[in-house]
Amino acid sequence: MVQQGNNFSDTADIEVAGNQVTEGSCSGESSTKCEISMQLDEVLSDKENVSYNSTNKERSFWTTFRSWWQSAIKWLSGLLKYAGPGWLICIALIDPGNYEGDIQAGAGFEYKLIWIIWWSSVIEVFIQILTIRLGLYAKVNLAEACRRNYPRPIRYSLWILSEVAMMATDLLQVIGFAVSCKILFHMPLYAGVLLSFLTTLLILSLQYLNIHYLESFVMVLILIMSVTFFIQWSMVDTDGAAMMRGWVIPSLPSGSALVAISEMGASLSPHNVFLQSALVQTRHIESTKSALHTAYVYNVIEFIIPMLLAFVVNLAVVSLAAVGFYKNPLVHIKPENINLLDTCNLIKSVYAQTGVGCILFGISLLASAQSATVSATYAGQIVMEGFLNIRIPLWLRSLLTRTITIIPGLIVAILTGAEGSGLALLVGSSILSGVIPFLIFPLLKFTDSERCMGPFRNPRWVSIVMWIIGLGITVANIYLIVGAQGNRTLQSALSSLSATAIFGIVATVIIGIGYLGLLAFVIFYPVQFDSCVHEIEQ
Repeated sequence: MVQQGNNFSDTADIEVAGNQVTEGSCSGESSTKCEISMQLDEVLSDKENVSYNSTNKERSFWTTFRSWWQSAIKWLSGLLKYAGPGWLICIALIDPGNYEGDIQAGAGFEYKLIWIIWWSSVIEVFIQILTIRLGLYAKVNLAEACRRNYPRPIRYSLWILSEVAMMATDLLQVIGFAVSCKILFHMPLYAGVLLSFLTTLLILSLQYLNIHYLESFVMVLILIMSVTFFIQWSMVDTDGAAMMRGWVIPSLPSGSALVAISEMGASLSPHNVFLQSALVQTRHIESTKSALHTAYVYNVIEFIIPMLLAFVVNLAVVSLAAVGFYKNPLVHIKPENINLLDTCNLIKSVYAQTGVGCILFGISLLASAQSATVSATYAGQIVMEGFLNIRIPLWLRSLLTRTITIIPGLIVAILTGAEGSGLALLVGSSILSGVIPFLIFPLLKFTDSERCMGPFRNPRWVSIVMWIIGLGITVANIYLIVGAQGNRTLQSALSSLSATAIFGIVATVIIGIGYLGLLAFVIFYPVQFDSCVHEIEQ
């Protein structure tokens, strides 16, 4: 009997454990067993829930990560589709004109002029954003817009000013290339000037394969240039606190006017305003609001990345000059007389322990001059085609520009040598600064116009900021040219009562009246042409 009871009990245990037991189904003698079974079911259910939730969380994590990764890859592939124009634009911040300005800024004023480089770069970003908007939404470049809007005398005046800026830019590259050839291959300066003909045409021949090959080649040159300067920068001890003060606190030491205006002109290169508005149209983009907005975002990001790199390269150049040359007893050359060739020799003496500093400097200068020549030549073709509606082959445009600019380049190389090359670079960059207001104000008027831009015109706050920037650059140019005091300023040149000084004063007044008169006409003349913006599908 006992055995049977035990068997019955075991069977009941199995039956109870194997069935779904609910609260209230237990009664009598089996209540204890039922309760145990219910507790067991709860434990098993909890384990299943925990396992299920854990599996779900793991799946959710990997699903989220996979989705994020696919989105990132899609975004990067979209960015790479638009890569290229931003690198051609950023060359303007690291060409030989910038090198000369950075070296004289660091050698003569340590880190005190870094704020000019920074704010010029920020202003350049704002300007280029407007050019991207003009090219994408209105489907015109700035030169074409000026031709369609302004009467013939004003149009030709703007074209002449733009061509002067193109030639000044090309002169910077010719001198920079000649100096780099002298550093690396010990060639005379005039031989380097003549050789610049051939090398430019060879590089521009890449465009007949595909423009993307040319853009990629320029990107490689910029990376080479950046790496060489970063290597040199790593070899010196930069005063971080002094550099931050020069970055944050504006100051204009006596005698720095020419360097300051050249830094501003080299960073705010006029040819970039034409170049960007044309390059953004080289990609095939659907004429829909969403597609154009996506292209706009990609183009802005693609431009800002190399601009940041260019600014860091400028910091490296200023730091090298500040650490090695500023108030250094081993340097027996006045800061304002230091040129690119002197920089190489000074690097040899000051950083003698490195052994390769001068070679690296020569390589970076060569890469800078060649890459900048490519972008300037493209911009020159856009200027001629846009203002005059004349299209010529790129190689012929380069040949014409280089033929004209090679004359002052040879004069500098033969008559003044390396001593005059530094001053020529500063003056050339200063010319660029004087031309830039004539391009900013038309650009601002076009992108502000509902007739030209439709619903894509500038927001009000952008208009206010850009008008302040344009007027600020104009006032800064006038002050740095006319009002600044110190060495190598107009005041110091015209301080005597000689016939030359009197002639200079009269010429300054006449040129100033013409300058301001033309600028006023450009500012107040209304926008009178219709663009393709109204054909964009919503």
